[in-house]
Amino acid sequence: MNHLAHFALAGDDACLIVGGFLGDYVKGRLQCQLPDSIERGVRLHRAIDRFTDNHPVTKRSSRRLPNRFHRYGGIITDVVYDHLLALNWARFYATPLKDFSSRALDILLDSRDYLPPNALRTATRMHELNALVGYQEQAFIERSLVYLSTRLKRDNPLDEAAAEVVEHLDAISEDLDEFYPELRLFCDEWRESN
Repeated sequence: MNHLAHFALAGDDACLIVGGFLGDYVKGRLQCQLPDSIERGVRLHRAIDRFTDNHPVTKRSSRRLPNRFHRYGGIITDVVYDHLLALNWARFYATPLKDFSSRALDILLDSRDYLPPNALRTATRMHELNALVGYQEQAFIERSLVYLSTRLKRDNPLDEAAAEVVEHLDAISEDLDEFYPELRLFCDEWRESN
């Protein structure tokens, strides 16, 4: 899952939102570099990623794409699932997406002291654009995949994947309808026990 899902799955806990964002920036063992409450959010982020990566429905979504994209299926599926979550937001959450986006991104900037420079730049840019609302646009898929293609060290076809994804959006949307309630339940249980 991408930023939108990580923020939403944090519930109302601001520290889990910050940790969910930092999960993409903090690598390796957590060694008390952050407050415990934010490190808990990083751990939730990692638990979400493990659950998602190993779930048969997300694997099915990845297999819907042509073979040349299978190696990157997890990355592509994360982006597409966030797009579809944004499109179907009102089915899962009562708070309008625009309001949720503003609140989550305000929380990130209010926690700027805990964000490394590259994370702060991203959070600031997202805040200026109220970016999570933009996830509803189909162009979000292409922009995200092109950007992610530049972050990988080896040559990859991510910048060409958006056109293939569009052909499979309806089927992947059905996958998300099946998967997301299970992921929400997993996160609810994780927050209670951790």
